[in-house]
Amino acid sequence: MIRNEYGIFMTLVLTLATLSCSSSGEGKRSNPFDDNGKPPVLASYSSNADTVFLNWELQETNDFDSYLVTDQFGKNKLELDNDATSCSITHIPYNQNCKISIGLVSNGEIIKRADVIVNINGFDSNISSEIMPDEGSVTEGDGMYSIYLGNEKSLFLMGDSYTGRVYNGKRVSGNHMYRNSYSVFNHETRSSYPMCNEKGANTSAAVPDGVTDESQKWYWPGHGFVADNKLYIFQFLMFKGAGAEGWNFHYEKTHILQYDLPNLNVIPERSSEIPFSATVPQTPSAETPEIHFGAAALNDIDNTGYLYIYAQVDIENDIDPVTEAYVARTTLNNLYTQWEYYNGSTWVTDGSSAKGMSGLSSVPISSQFNVFRLNGKYVLIAQNKTFNNGEIYTFTSDSPWGPWGHKKLIYKVPDLGNNNWYSYNAMAHPQFEKSGMILITFNVNTSDFSEQSSNVESYRPRFVWIDKSLILN
Repeated sequence: MIRNEYGIFMTLVLTLATLSCSSSGEGKRSNPFDDNGKPPVLASYSSNADTVFLNWELQETNDFDSYLVTDQFGKNKLELDNDATSCSITHIPYNQNCKISIGLVSNGEIIKRADVIVNINGFDSNISSEIMPDEGSVTEGDGMYSIYLGNEKSLFLMGDSYTGRVYNGKRVSGNHMYRNSYSVFNHETRSSYPMCNEKGANTSAAVPDGVTDESQKWYWPGHGFVADNKLYIFQFLMFKGAGAEGWNFHYEKTHILQYDLPNLNVIPERSSEIPFSATVPQTPSAETPEIHFGAAALNDIDNTGYLYIYAQVDIENDIDPVTEAYVARTTLNNLYTQWEYYNGSTWVTDGSSAKGMSGLSSVPISSQFNVFRLNGKYVLIAQNKTFNNGEIYTFTSDSPWGPWGHKKLIYKVPDLGNNNWYSYNAMAHPQFEKSGMILITFNVNTSDFSEQSSNVESYRPRFVWIDKSLILN
């Protein structure tokens, strides 16, 4: 469960009161908070995700008919019996003060009122504890791509990750870091189970052929899709460079791994390198940037007849990053053999002619992002790649290749409560929906590696619900 110091569950004594002026200009009206300023109710609140849970106690004997609970943004208007002591309200904006009013109503008019100022960050600790529990599945990690498998199951793909057991916010067992792990979430039972060490102790869910030491060469997962009752996952083949530890890793190539459903057994003969043939250096430079196809994927066969595979490209990967996002398309029959690439105006078979999709230049696209369909529109979600920027944007289009427009800042990551912690790589999980909202995540990590054990919240994604109307309207 996300700890109290991160602001997920809060209890605050209400602060009240305002004076209002009469329209006649004769000065102050009678104060609804009279009786020497004594509030009509004493209230407190807690919150989870976008929901605020109010509790109150009537402080005096009042002759009134009912309570009226409203919020300043007009999202809620609840009429409650005069013996009510609690309620919940939803769709409260994140990371900003919101005034909630508890009014005492008599003969249709509010005779007294208390105002509670709430501020919530939107983190959903309930679904976090189900998808990434303290025991029985993957307990820490990043990446958090998801693929809906059908039959009320979703697969979460994570990069460096841990299993084991967490107690009181600390990892007490399971210190081996897997280079990648798969976690299957059952939507009906609200539970998850891991798929790592399938090839033996301390091996990841996917291991490159011939690799016996994953500290030297390994897979980090990209995105994937389901088609024709098979699961396809893009895996980035990485290797450790010579010299110092830390960020000393390099990209080599991308493979596509294929699995049968529902058993999720890998099909070895259909696991192969992607057909992208443009030159990709092992040591990146500004002149020859790495092109990582598989950073996002979209099965759009039912709408356009194609699968779409996206690449994030670092043009300048520094304190002020500049990026582009490419797109390729193919059919299921040609997935391992031939792709077409969008060159800004049409589709060509020469990968070196690919160009960035238009409409995205105002935001440096994160290394991992998503493209998905939502109410007939195509949506691209990405986090600003500038280090610890925390801005999460969506763009929409009428086609999977753009042009992308309608840029919306849908969420700004709040202060995470620790100067060592930073956020990156937002993802959408549109198969999770409630009350007109879809689920998104962003990764959290720490510059102090030891914190991953002593405080697991330093290496766990955060889960937030975003109203679809915020993206589309």
